[in-house]
Amino acid sequence: MEGHGFECSKFWILRIDPGEDILISLRKFIKENNIKQGVVVMGYGTLAKISLHWVTHNRFPPENHYDNWEGGIEIMSINGMIVDGEPHVHITASDKKGAFGGHLEEGCICYVLCEIGIVEVSGAEMIREVVTITDEYGNTSKRPQLKFIK
Repeated sequence: MEGHGFECSKFWILRIDPGEDILISLRKFIKENNIKQGVVVMGYGTLAKISLHWVTHNRFPPENHYDNWEGGIEIMSINGMIVDGEPHVHITASDKKGAFGGHLEEGCICYVLCEIGIVEVSGAEMIREVVTITDEYGNTSKRPQLKFIK
């Protein structure tokens, strides 16, 4: 475990319009505003289409399941990190069948509205580096790990 304190330098609110891809719009906004590191602290709205992935079990190596579907979908929460200008974002959403969540992928299309709050941070640099981890059975896998450069 490792943690670091940061200064909150700016709070951004992003409006995504109907028909726009949420992840593509978020990446474009981050690039246009030169946001190198930050926290996606909130997001809500509706989706016409959703595309996400999640891990399917707790063994090594991890296995991802990708899925997408259409319909009236409510965004209950969007949150994540921006490291080196790249967002890593998760979404919780619901439809008439229930609630679900996972890693936000391209293909999540705004239906009526989507609004996202981003806190830009400073005071140290964050990077993601790939490290090898070992489970209790000796199986190894690679995963991205957040690292702080002070």
